[in-house]
Amino acid sequence: RWLGLRQLRIDSAAGGPARDDDRALRELAPLAGAGTCDDLVRHLLPQLQWPPQQWQPIPQRGWWRLSLSTLLTVPLLTAALYWRWGLPALALLAWLPVSLLIAHRQMARMGWHLDGQFVAVRGGWWKRWWRWAELDKVQGLRLQRSPLDKLLGTASLQLDTAGAHGDVALALRYLPQARAHALMEELATALARRKLRW
Repeated sequence: RWLGLRQLRIDSAAGGPARDDDRALRELAPLAGAGTCDDLVRHLLPQLQWPPQQWQPIPQRGWWRLSLSTLLTVPLLTAALYWRWGLPALALLAWLPVSLLIAHRQMARMGWHLDGQFVAVRGGWWKRWWRWAELDKVQGLRLQRSPLDKLLGTASLQLDTAGAHGDVALALRYLPQARAHALMEELATALARRKLRW
């Protein structure tokens, strides 16, 4: 990002899991300028408005959930190390505020976009990413709620597409439950009227 560079990858229905021999096809632009990547997307998919003019933010309530594993494991690990090495082990606790800061920044960066042509999500703070798919390529929808989602009143909407083998799932995460249900109904209605294109 500091050099203004990005990587542009594609998923194809016939691609399958990542293999060395199809790397050239998957990595459409292994390393290129941000403007070049955007121009390439607009050239290949002229019907899409990329990048979206406006991203829908994710509510910040529960941002700490992104560092929950750290909040649980670091105190336990510190206690175990303290028993063995004493006071120097307490330095490990310094990772807790760093982890919380990263979680807060990551949640603030997350967003989604939906229009009549495509759905997109973005995320990451240190390593930023964007993922999108044309609505004609969406094959299935799934609403997910973990026990923590139930506690916080949130839900995530997972979208399955043909050839989806990317590093990041196409999912609208941590939405208010009512909003997630409404989006699922909206997408289900839109998809029922469309013909799946491969």
